[in-house]
Amino acid sequence: MRSMRRRDNPRRASIALVAAAVIATLATMAGVSIDLGSAYLAKVADQRAADSAAYAGGLAYNAANSANAMKSAARSLATLNGLPEESIASVMGASPTGDGNSAVQVTVTTSVPMYMAKIIRSDAKLSVSATAYAEVRPNAPACIIALQPGSSGVTLSGGTAVDAPGCTVASNSTVSVPCGTSIVTKTLDYNAAAAPSQPCGGVQPPNGTSAVNIVKATTANPLSGNEAVAGAFEHLASVAELSGPPEPETTSGTDIAFGYNPGATQSQLSAAGCSGTFASQTWTVSCPPGGTYKFGALSVAGGINLQFAPGGSASNTYQFSGALALTGSAANFGPGTYTVAGGIVTGGGTTTTFSTGSYTVGDGTLGCNGAYYSICNTGSSLSFGAANFAISGGIYNGGGAALSLGAGSSANSFAIGAGSSGYAIQASGGSNTSFGGMSAGTFQVAGQIASGGGSTLAFGAAPAFDINGNFNLAGSATLGAGTYSVAGNIAFGNGGGGGSVSGTGVSLIVADAFSVAAGYNSVTLTSPASGPLQNIAVAGNGPAGASFSQGASGNSLSGALYFPNAPISLSGAGNVGNGPGQCLEAIGATVTLSGGSALASTCPGLGGTASGGTVVLVQ
Repeated sequence: MRSMRRRDNPRRASIALVAAAVIATLATMAGVSIDLGSAYLAKVADQRAADSAAYAGGLAYNAANSANAMKSAARSLATLNGLPEESIASVMGASPTGDGNSAVQVTVTTSVPMYMAKIIRSDAKLSVSATAYAEVRPNAPACIIALQPGSSGVTLSGGTAVDAPGCTVASNSTVSVPCGTSIVTKTLDYNAAAAPSQPCGGVQPPNGTSAVNIVKATTANPLSGNEAVAGAFEHLASVAELSGPPEPETTSGTDIAFGYNPGATQSQLSAAGCSGTFASQTWTVSCPPGGTYKFGALSVAGGINLQFAPGGSASNTYQFSGALALTGSAANFGPGTYTVAGGIVTGGGTTTTFSTGSYTVGDGTLGCNGAYYSICNTGSSLSFGAANFAISGGIYNGGGAALSLGAGSSANSFAIGAGSSGYAIQASGGSNTSFGGMSAGTFQVAGQIASGGGSTLAFGAAPAFDINGNFNLAGSATLGAGTYSVAGNIAFGNGGGGGSVSGTGVSLIVADAFSVAAGYNSVTLTSPASGPLQNIAVAGNGPAGASFSQGASGNSLSGALYFPNAPISLSGAGNVGNGPGQCLEAIGATVTLSGGSALASTCPGLGGTASGGTVVLVQ
């Protein structure tokens, strides 16, 4: 028995050694498992903290466009998760998706105690880190906005191509991009039950961007709080009350007839305090300086050249209780203050000039194109130097005639009423009509403005133009810089015609519609680069909207088209474009584009969308 026990002892010792080894191995594995488990749990916690911090940083960056704001938000989220600030690192860089957007990269690094390693080193720790990327998908300020909910929103048709690579296309209703049309944009906002309709994938990102950020959101009116625009709309009510200047008051005087009877005319002039000579079919009139000279009506016979006080004093005042009927070969009036109660009428091939001064002209008493006007030019040329113009009964410029009032000078003022036809300014086909500028004050018109086919109409610059009536063109026009407040509509091509229209530093504010017809292939309007209405090109607050008809081409608008209560329709897209350094926005109740192309961009200070940007965890 004793020998058998001796033989069992080595076996038991071996078993004890194996058991000890197994126990040690199991203990080691348990320790490693504990260490790995702790590291895994720390990794999960760090990842959660990194995700939260990256997302918060992305939101902060999107709101403030500031890297400092992004870092501050990321650090705040880290501390809320119980982590020290030094455990988090955040940077702004390119998104790992490669879609061209930026991303916030946050890395969280923590240390986990190693229980097994404590057998060797008491301070052994394992470094654990986690990284998260939050892509910032900015919603750029909008350049095409349809404001009206439950409507057609933004609608394309007929091959329209909208290029808006740097701004948002937004609708408070639907967006329709049928086959054959396209919108290139980084962001598309809509607010309808259905996502934007693009059966052929017509909504495309710009080059360098992998996808369009399509957001369901309400878009605010970026100009709803703009005091200058609100004031311009309110001003239309006072423009609608505008009337022409009153009829001038004059004292009856002697009628003067410049013909071939020198004695009779000299007697008439003498009764008024002036004198005259007649030689070689030319009458020369002289009036002493510093006086007021009163006449009745004045007429010039055919073939007569009238030189009326050509070297006279600018301090002289000339009053005519009747009309000036100028049908001779030429007439030249010197400087001074003129009051003509019965209107000015030219005829035949007369060339007539009035010098600088002041002109108050009453309602016409002589027929003119079937109506009565204060100024009726059917001669070859009628021009006035820089002056203060108060014209109560309208202006008519006949076909082929040239009329200039203060052109080439900014030292003018204008107040023009309507003739018996309702027109304040009527320029017939083939005529050339031009108005000088104003350095101060308002160019006032109470009546319709109209031009015929083949005509040209030009306005000098003025701080403001107030027009109580429609402004309809069938010919070409040049619009001087200023704000045009029209208590009616503006129509380029109303009733036919065509031509070119240009204006720089122009804001058109209309009570009714703005339209450009097919015959107009060069409409270039550039909004003011500064001032209260900076970047406002055309705006209206009524139920009528803005339209470019099919065939209107070669047009360039720089600025915003703003019709919050009415549709904007660009047929043929009007081929509306904008040049380098310019902008083009369309903000309407609805926006419809059919055919052609439109290059849209945000005007500084005018764009805006309610959705803001989106932030997405991408890795």
